[in-house]
Amino acid sequence: MLRLRTIFGALVVAVLMSGPVYAGNMMGAEALSDYSGPYIGGFVGHSWADLEYSDSWNPGYDLNADIEGFVGGLYFGHNYMIDNIMLGFEADAGIGDLGEGADKNNSYNDWSAFDIDWDAHLRARAGFVYNTTLFYVAGGLAVAKVAVDDTDSGYGGDNATHFGWTIGAGIEQKITEHLTARIEYLYDDYGSESYSIEDSWWGDTYSADIDLEIHTARLGLAYSF
Repeated sequence: MLRLRTIFGALVVAVLMSGPVYAGNMMGAEALSDYSGPYIGGFVGHSWADLEYSDSWNPGYDLNADIEGFVGGLYFGHNYMIDNIMLGFEADAGIGDLGEGADKNNSYNDWSAFDIDWDAHLRARAGFVYNTTLFYVAGGLAVAKVAVDDTDSGYGGDNATHFGWTIGAGIEQKITEHLTARIEYLYDDYGSESYSIEDSWWGDTYSADIDLEIHTARLGLAYSF
């Protein structure tokens, strides 16, 4: 956790200091404003997840878990420039500490534990370059793996992959000709998926549904080729 915070802080400083870096850079503005070509990078950030849970054995006793935590991962993509307009695509995958355990002392969630194991995105991007800064929007496919566990004795758990959509926006700034820092926001709507929880005592199962939305603020650092 401390390492994630350290990297997060370093990337914030990198974005904020990018202007002064350019002022002393001997490269031409044309090189610094060219965002075309392939790139690969890493990101860290913070996510806020709204997870709504309901099951068939307890109608009307729905849970609404507000889960938040740090995330990190990798991304890669390719940009195309038409004058100062950028068009491109990008894929990413990340993991984090997004989860909530059951709390036996709290009646609203005394048996169910949740974990968002990983998520990934495949997005189209479009934006424009002003001076040497890229402003962009992005949207496309979002995928997340979620696990639910009934912590009561004799019960099991299940996991499912949620497919949904994502939309967001960001700002990129070149630090050097090949190194680019970014800050961005993503909203992901993963819709609802069904889960089957086994009762080993009676050899029965009950069904559950999870509806998931996630907001994420991310910082990234990429190398372009």
